[in-house]
Amino acid sequence: MSNSSPNPELDPYFWLVVCACICGFIYAFGIGANDVANAFASSVSSKSLTLKQAVIAAGIFEFLGAFFLGASVTSTIKDNIVFLDQYEEQPQVLMYGMFTSLFTAMIMLLVATHYGLPVSTTHTIVGTIIGFSIAAEGFNSVDWDGIKNIFISWAASPLLSGAFSFVMFSFLRVFVLHTENAATRAYYTFPVVLFVGITINVFYILYK
Repeated sequence: MSNSSPNPELDPYFWLVVCACICGFIYAFGIGANDVANAFASSVSSKSLTLKQAVIAAGIFEFLGAFFLGASVTSTIKDNIVFLDQYEEQPQVLMYGMFTSLFTAMIMLLVATHYGLPVSTTHTIVGTIIGFSIAAEGFNSVDWDGIKNIFISWAASPLLSGAFSFVMFSFLRVFVLHTENAATRAYYTFPVVLFVGITINVFYILYK
């Protein structure tokens, strides 16, 4: 029986796969150190959850979020930033470029987190991939239409969510909090608000 590899041409790059997996886990650690606070800061500060409970809950639900919804994000990163056909004749350049992008983003994220600097994990990885592709194949290798859509989503997301939050809280303040029977109204309103929030999240998961 032969012990040769079924894909011997891939053997020289096996170390790159291993290193990318390690860097990916470290990058995920940095993402957790930044993004978990976005979801659980209010719960911890209001003492609804202890810090330990928040970390445990985050470990579970952040993993589930990446497991069920990570494919759409990965697809955007893979397909909508650079033109992959530019690298059909030299796939090893794309491999090295993606690895250096991940490694650079990992270092930047860890350093910014250590010093408490404001940082976005998404901005970091998108920027590093754009930079590697420009260095490797020039400005024409970047899918600027895809980048435009990503930039629009970055600008639209906080604006739309802020507007929705303003409308919703204003409604609750007028019709629930600033009324004589606020406790009773809150008792009946809270399940509705919870139902709306869960419904939106479940719909997004199923849609994606």
